[in-house]
Amino acid sequence: MLLRYISRILIMLICLGLVCFGIYKAYFYYQEKPETRELLPAISIVPGKARLLIIAPHCDDETLGCAGVIQEVVSGGGQVMIVAMTNGDGFTFAVEEQYRQLILTSDDYVHSGYTRQKEFIQALDRLGVVQRQLAFLGYPDRGLRALWAEHWYSSQPYQSPYTGRDHSPYENSFRANTPYAGEAVINDLETIMREFAPSVIFSPHPVDEHPDHAATWAFVSAAAYKVFNSGELPKPKIYTYLIHRGDFPIPHGYQPEGLLLPPKPLYYNYNSQWQAYTLTAEQEAVKEQALNEYVSQLRVPVMSSLLRSFIRKNELFEEAIPHIALSESKNIELANLNAWENRKPALVYPVGTSALGALERSAKVEAIDCAVQDNVLWLRFHIPGFSTQHHQYQIAVIGFQAGHDALKRDNRSLSFSAQDTDLLPAAVYKFKEDVIINIPYSEQTLPEFFLIQTATKDRFGATIDRTAWQQVQINKAGPEESTGRSKNDSGAAFVNTAF
Repeated sequence: MLLRYISRILIMLICLGLVCFGIYKAYFYYQEKPETRELLPAISIVPGKARLLIIAPHCDDETLGCAGVIQEVVSGGGQVMIVAMTNGDGFTFAVEEQYRQLILTSDDYVHSGYTRQKEFIQALDRLGVVQRQLAFLGYPDRGLRALWAEHWYSSQPYQSPYTGRDHSPYENSFRANTPYAGEAVINDLETIMREFAPSVIFSPHPVDEHPDHAATWAFVSAAAYKVFNSGELPKPKIYTYLIHRGDFPIPHGYQPEGLLLPPKPLYYNYNSQWQAYTLTAEQEAVKEQALNEYVSQLRVPVMSSLLRSFIRKNELFEEAIPHIALSESKNIELANLNAWENRKPALVYPVGTSALGALERSAKVEAIDCAVQDNVLWLRFHIPGFSTQHHQYQIAVIGFQAGHDALKRDNRSLSFSAQDTDLLPAAVYKFKEDVIINIPYSEQTLPEFFLIQTATKDRFGATIDRTAWQQVQINKAGPEESTGRSKNDSGAAFVNTAF
């Protein structure tokens, strides 16, 4: 009798879970469903003149996002280089399928990385790219966010929980035995960008929910600033492609006659710059053949469904547009909320599409505005409903100075809520729907550019929402050389956060 009672409870809980999952999926389908009536402009690439650099977090992302563009440039006589940040050696389900066992060793994960490399080579051969145009950086799968945010220096490398290594174990890595550290990633990307001199770069989209993809965007953004803002090389166009997001692609699954369309919240962002590349029937067929080379991924049902979701009649990209700030804001009281009015806000892309975020609609960061004054960075957060909620806001500001040898990095982490903060009283000003904070630097440490991300958490510490890593550039040369800025009536200089 007791066993029957327990089984009934388990069945009820499973049914309840399935109902909740169905409601969750229905929400994103009907509320976040892309706008099919809007026509996207075509991406503009001159194939014969293009020097195309594609940065892929894992072996398969390049084909999922850019197979049509790759074929166009190759057939047109342009140059292509494709970089795999990791070898995808941390996907346990795929490794279990490969070795048909539940207990895996660190060497099993390494061997799976070599398998992914072979699939990468075979897939790109289908697309017309030869092996000498490929580079394997060898960094840890599912570890790039840790390298970006925590394990920056080679003296304190990150250790992969999968391979057990803190240096690349792959003999064919771009740099042999490279340490699992953020500065090593930047050095590799900088070397590749300088040697290849791309005219166009494709990178993961900042709002991609996979932490490796989001971190790859941050690394590419920082490396590109160091390489191309010096004036030594022409600045390339930078486009981003989206792979992992709860409301993308819609509909999910194999839809070869369908279109990829941007999720509604991203399309209606006022900075939206979405563009499409239309594949010919032959290009679409070749793309499918290339994806079929990733046998290790297609064995896993959830991955098979994802990969086949990108066999569509088009590919989707968004142009990355950084904004630059004036060097100083004089004669204005930035602690006063009125100083931030009369200007178009810089909307912040939401990264997450979680159930918590869908249920909790209020008190999320909707905009971040920035200003610089007397070597102090001022940040204004617009948060409708801020004063009525118990949410915690965690802010990460990673600043850089681009020296000749290496990027000098400054990492600031801070938090606040309506009730408390870890900031000094003089550094935070709270209003009903806004929070203004200031971060002091010295003249020597004020960054040339920084990337900022915010996370909104509930009172129990669960993440409700997270913004993308967004780059802000500070122009120390003076007002006449700055772009992408806005001024209020008092003449203060501000920065819009955008990518």
